[in-house]
Amino acid sequence: MRRLLFLFPLLSLPVTGLAQEDDRGYLTALLEDNLSTDDQKVTITGFEGALSSRATMAELTIADADGPWLTLRDVALDWSRAALLSGNVQVNELTAAEIRLDRLPPAGDDQPTPEAAPFALPELPVSIQIGKIAADTIVLGEPILGTLVEGRLEAAASLAGGEGSIDLTLERTDGGPDGVFDLTAGYSNATRNLLVSLDAREDAGGLSATLLGIPGAPDLELTVKGDAPISDFTADIRLLSDGQERLAGAVEIASEPEGATRFAARLGGDPAPLFLPEYADFFGDALQLQADGLRSATGQLTLSQLVLTARGMQIAGSGIIAPDGLPEQLDLDVTMGSPDGQPLLLPFATDAGTAMRDARLRVAFDASRGDGWSLSGQLNGLSRTDLTASQVTLNGSGRINRGTGTGARPVVGGTVRFGAEGLAMADPALAELIGSTIQGTGTFFWQEGSEALTIPRIELGGADYGMTAGLRIRGLHSGITISGRADAEVGDLSRASRLAGRTLAGAARLSAEGETSLLGGAFDLVADVNGTDLGIGISEVDNLLRGASKVSVSVRRDETGTTLRALEVAAASLTADASGRYATAGSDITANLDFADLSVMGGPYGGALAGVARFTGTPDDGTLSVDARGEGLRIGVAEADALMRGASTVTLEAAIRGTAVDIRRLDVKAATLDASITGLLDPNGSDLAAQLGLSDLSGLGNGYRGSAQLNATVRGTPEAAQVAVNGTGTNLAIGQAEADTLLRGTSTLSANLSIDGDRIRVDGLDLTNPQLSARASGRLDGADRTLDVDARLTDLGILLAEFPGPATISGTAREDATGYVLDLAGRGPGGIDARISGRLDGRLQGSGLRIAGSARAELANPFIRPRTARGPVSFDVTVNGPFAPRSLSGRIALTGAELADPTLPFSVLGLNVQADLASGRAALSGGAQISTGGQVAIDGSVGLEPPFDATIASRLTNVVLRDPKLFETRLNGDIAVRGPLTGGAVISGSVLLLETELRVPSTGMTGLGDVPGLQHVNEPGAVRETRRRAGLLGDAADETAAGGRPFGLDLLISAPSRLFIRGRGLDAELGGELRVAGTTDQVVPSGAFALIRGRLDILGKRLNLSEATLQLEGDFNPILRILASTESDGIVSSVSIEGPADTPEVSFVSVPELPEEEVLARLLFDRGLTNLSALQAVQLASAVATLAGRGGEGIVSKLRKGIGLDDLDVETDADGGTSVRAGKYISRNVYTEVEVDDKGQSEINLNLDITPNLTVRGTAGGDGTSIGIFLEKDY
Repeated sequence: MRRLLFLFPLLSLPVTGLAQEDDRGYLTALLEDNLSTDDQKVTITGFEGALSSRATMAELTIADADGPWLTLRDVALDWSRAALLSGNVQVNELTAAEIRLDRLPPAGDDQPTPEAAPFALPELPVSIQIGKIAADTIVLGEPILGTLVEGRLEAAASLAGGEGSIDLTLERTDGGPDGVFDLTAGYSNATRNLLVSLDAREDAGGLSATLLGIPGAPDLELTVKGDAPISDFTADIRLLSDGQERLAGAVEIASEPEGATRFAARLGGDPAPLFLPEYADFFGDALQLQADGLRSATGQLTLSQLVLTARGMQIAGSGIIAPDGLPEQLDLDVTMGSPDGQPLLLPFATDAGTAMRDARLRVAFDASRGDGWSLSGQLNGLSRTDLTASQVTLNGSGRINRGTGTGARPVVGGTVRFGAEGLAMADPALAELIGSTIQGTGTFFWQEGSEALTIPRIELGGADYGMTAGLRIRGLHSGITISGRADAEVGDLSRASRLAGRTLAGAARLSAEGETSLLGGAFDLVADVNGTDLGIGISEVDNLLRGASKVSVSVRRDETGTTLRALEVAAASLTADASGRYATAGSDITANLDFADLSVMGGPYGGALAGVARFTGTPDDGTLSVDARGEGLRIGVAEADALMRGASTVTLEAAIRGTAVDIRRLDVKAATLDASITGLLDPNGSDLAAQLGLSDLSGLGNGYRGSAQLNATVRGTPEAAQVAVNGTGTNLAIGQAEADTLLRGTSTLSANLSIDGDRIRVDGLDLTNPQLSARASGRLDGADRTLDVDARLTDLGILLAEFPGPATISGTAREDATGYVLDLAGRGPGGIDARISGRLDGRLQGSGLRIAGSARAELANPFIRPRTARGPVSFDVTVNGPFAPRSLSGRIALTGAELADPTLPFSVLGLNVQADLASGRAALSGGAQISTGGQVAIDGSVGLEPPFDATIASRLTNVVLRDPKLFETRLNGDIAVRGPLTGGAVISGSVLLLETELRVPSTGMTGLGDVPGLQHVNEPGAVRETRRRAGLLGDAADETAAGGRPFGLDLLISAPSRLFIRGRGLDAELGGELRVAGTTDQVVPSGAFALIRGRLDILGKRLNLSEATLQLEGDFNPILRILASTESDGIVSSVSIEGPADTPEVSFVSVPELPEEEVLARLLFDRGLTNLSALQAVQLASAVATLAGRGGEGIVSKLRKGIGLDDLDVETDADGGTSVRAGKYISRNVYTEVEVDDKGQSEINLNLDITPNLTVRGTAGGDGTSIGIFLEKDY
């Protein structure tokens, strides 16, 4: 409307020379430009008659970003140009063929300015008087009233000669329910006659009933009739629905003597049908309103009676208001409640479900009895959808004192107290915050002439929170200004945790002081917030806020702008402050940060950070500078912490140009990091350049090495841009052996992209170094989105020594409306040839995607170490669905392969296995040869997803297993694995030992093993890799270690016979069976192999075995118990061999008990030890060596001492031959030695020590004699 009014002064502008009939051009442009705004555009077409008293326009539209919202067509303006010269707009007629309001314009989104606006009432450029308005058609769009409405408007008004009248008719014409609004009103100064005639009628389903929500949307009729002198005027009022009277009565105005005016109102009826049925208990069927009053000539208003009665509410009151506006007497009594005591649903409440049990409010004041006033109110049983309260109270008292004497000024003041008990919020978060009780108190004071309302104290509080304030409100007749102070305290912020959606903690205290102009927006504020052990559920912030923290602000806003005098933040080792001025003409704001120790945030944080930032100018023309310094910064990201080690700096210098930012300098520097960005960042077109330099990557952590330099440029907008990236890296390494191998030397990267809307063209993406080269190019343009890739590895042998030679992958990837089409091929040495072809849908799920070709099993070796595999692999697999095992179908076959595991004493040869994939399982079939002899066949299936449920059966045929030092066996068997392979499966079956020989080794001292304390110095990588594959590193993370639950065991091992135990003169045959139960973590064997027959041969003497058993224990090491006995001279002598098969212990016992060497002598020679000859002693020693190994302490030492020799030793040569050597000093310097081997050859040595350094030695043996002189010297 303001735009339409603005037409009139514009039309008064000089238009000399614009006398053509169609005045489009200068004047039209002038009108449009002055009526339009940034977000509203006014368009006028067909404007004519600017120089006449009748102007017309074909169409006027007002539009915003969403299009036209107001349209006027065929507009005619009949007006007086002469009246305009006196500053009045006199319109005789303003008509339009159509006025169309499709929707209301959106509310403005103007942001507040830094400056405050002084209060002022709006002023129109001219005064307006309009005689007649008419529109043939008025259209209101559906967004306005909820449905499209068309109507007709005709109105006329006159004000002349002391008389005024108005006639208005508004009629609905769109075919909907009929509706008519007729108003005729007039008044004559001469006759003082007042005419009011209002008739409003609408059929059922009309706009009024629908918008008011009247149940059933009945037809409505409202009439107001009155035609009489104002001194005795009565207006009759009737409201009907569905033809039934709902409310009726009269309003009377009558003149009284001495210029007083009496008024009265009597209205009553049954309005309940106009409201929802739920409110029937409130209104009842008889609503009555009675009011009587008198206004005196002096301006005193007396309300002698006010009575409003309904079923659930009664209001009774009276009052007298003096000419000065202050009450002389007030008496108001309001009671609410259902007569039956049930909860009463209240109409007109903001919450449709508001109900209460009962309520009463009473206000009383009578100046004739004193200056005190009182207020008391109580509401019980309040219930809303969002809260309930058992009781709400409101009480107050004070005084209204006009004062006495000359110059006395009236005073009004008092105290109001309110409270709520039994408060329960429906929202648990609010309930926890507010609690069940809240109370408050407020005092106020006003004195005539002060133009200020003083509220010296307001108190509001709950269980552990509270607020106090003192306010002064001034300028009630201009721009309202509030000044004062407020203090608030929350003792436990955790009460607000649920409302905030995070864990809060601590206590806070707020104090604020200042003033503000509500209408102008000016303010001056000083505030402090003090916290104690604050927490917001973020550990780093909570650690920072532990203890005392404080935020202080001092700010002022006036007509010149906003001045931030100070903003200060302090917490632990953090301090920050800001100050400056923010204004439309230009701002200058500076902020400082000093974070002396980031470790207060806990965890991985550390170091120090300090900086300063400054902004000057305006948002359209400003500068921003940032200068930050760090020392030893850590944030818990190892790579970032390494880059920022030591001193680091961040420097920013930029110019702000509206939405554009000119980055003159953005530098980030640290010990090994140097990054920078320069250029223009603009939504309409950016031009940026960035550089990143990493001089030494080793600081990023173990395994990282090398250096890198990257450069990038971006030109254009997000919708149309050119992106270029290039960089180099030297001897890059990331700690992964294969990747490090590929990145040796100098690597270069180059990429060029073009972006055009949703189109992306890859002009080139190249990565090259001495080991590999990769290139990609293509376009992403609407339906044509194709990428060509080509990569080449110079020598696959650098990763897999078994496959020297180049490897390549090339092909295309194309995107269409339904997904992606792939056609990729890979080739390499050793018959590697694979192809990926087919389709992926839009969710990257296979849709007939085929992966087929051949490769080598050796490719899997890096993933199965320390195990190794060799042989060709063929595969033909289809993916239908997501990339998951359940989507795979097809076959994978391994032909003539070999498999080795360093922990097993055999390897697998000629391995032929095929796996048929379907429904998330692999059906397995095949077989193989065992390197030590025999075959194995497998059949079954295994799930391809955890827990990898399996049903696999294997058949062993003539399989030979051997340990050269311990055993050799040939066996048949059937073994099955059933259950989840991640843990909990059961291994069951039976094994038949066909022929087995268990060897009892002559000694355990010939094997080579780890040397204790051995350290490898400067170990070559190849040597370490070999030891790792062999499991010799002792790494806790052994690759062969199993995880998950142990497997169950149910195995039967049987050997009816032919289980031989041989060695150390022992030759025994056993038979029987063992059952292995328990789990792989806790093996529980039962059963044993028992003696069938056997003997023990020592020095040609054969002892028959009386007992021999073989059992298994938890580590599967056989446990032997062998016993042979003989009787001589009433003494029973026995030899016992007992213990693990690889290290059994030999003992000699007798009954009665004799020393072991004595028992052995009687066992072999049937005589005591003292009766043995020298040769028998040597034979005895040989027997001991046969049974117990190479001698040493134990029985050999006991035998030496028993015979009286100085030396007794048993040796084994490189061919396994055994010899016994016995020596003794004949005299002080003569030593003789006899040596006999297992072939019967003997040798005698005689040593004569002439001096400590000179010895004569003579030897006599089967191969001759010799003599020699030896000079020996220790050094």
